Order: sequence, then structure tokens, then C-alpha cells
Amino acid sequence: MDAHGAELDSLPYIDKEYDDPAVREQVLLMIQEEMARMSPPAIPRSTSLFKNNELLRKEYERIKAGRPMPPFDIERYKLEAPAETAGVDAWKRASDNAASQLEHQNIRQVNLELLQHFGANAWKLGNYQKEKLLEHVERAAAKHAQEGVDLNKARKYEQTEAGVKLSDLESRWSEGVRQCIEIQAANCELSAEIKRLELEVNSDITTK
Repeated sequence: MDAHGAELDSLPYIDKEYDDPAVREQVLLMIQEEMARMSPPAIPRSTSLFKNNELLRKEYERIKAGRPMPPFDIERYKLEAPAETAGVDAWKRASDNAASQLEHQNIRQVNLELLQHFGANAWKLGNYQKEKLLEHVERAAAKHAQEGVDLNKARKYEQTEAGVKLSDLESRWSEGVRQCIEIQAANCELSAEIKRLELEVNSDITTK
């Protein structure tokens, strides 16, 4: 709505001037001229992403800079015994590493057992939830699509009705303009006739 509360809308079902290539070209030219006078939008030069996640921020900066991904470190997964001449600290680190690897394998075994017992049902449940979500999205999409169709139908009906009124008003306006022109022409003829009669009267008076 504009400042006066009037609802402004295009009339594509009534106005057919845009179908004319010459009119369309003129409209596009006016749009380009208007866009050329518009100031460009203010876009920040730099946008800081992942402010609260240092890991994602570093990964984003790495990809942005084009640096390759660092190779996967497999040293910690090796179980190598220290040299015979190694000291107590080296053997302690090797023992801690072996204990860590053993715990890791235990956790993997537990996860596999959990997957074997509950994985199938969890997978079915996940599929069921995704199917329901898909159905919900499809229903919402169909609803919005139908709302768009109904809105276009209502616009077409309203504009068609308005087109009949506009045609009637245009005909009445044209008729009023035509009558005004005829009245002006008649007034001009009467003015000329009055002047002619005045001249005749004045001429008769002077001759007498």
C-alpha cells in the first residue's frame, strides 16, 4: 500500500501493452536507467565466519587460502617397542600407548555389539522419521503451491472484473471528452455567429 492507503498492483491480465516488443524494450530501457541511478548496496568487505568455533574457522581459512589438507597422523596408532637401549620414559610412553590402543579396540567392539543389537531398529526408525519429514515437506509444498494458484485465480478474477469497470469508465470518459469537444466547437460557431450578427447590426446602424 502507498502512503494514502491505496493498494497498488500490476494488471497483467488486463494490460497487454507489455506484449508489444517495442513497449517491452522501452520498459527494459527505463529499468536499466533507473538501476544505473541507484547506489550499489553496502556489502562488508570481510565477514568473519565461525566466530564461536575455532576448528571450523581454521578449516575455513585453510580452504579459502587454498592450502592442502594435512596428512592423517597414523603415528599414534603404531605399536612399536622402544629400542633396547631406551630408558624408562620411552617404555612408559609405549605402555601408555598400548593401553590406549587396547581401550580403543574395546570401545570399537562395544560399538559393534551395540550396532548389531540396536542398529537395525535405529536404521528403520531413522528411515521412518525421514519419510514422515518428507511427507510433511511435500504437503507444505503442495499447500503453498495451491495457495499460489488460488491467489492467481483471485487476482485474475478481480482484474477481469476491474477491467470491465475500467473499460466502462474509459468509454464514459471518451464520451465526455467527445461531448466537451463538440460543445467547444458549438461555442466557437456561436461566438463567430454572434460576432457576424454584431457586425451586421453595426453596419445597418451606420448606414442609417
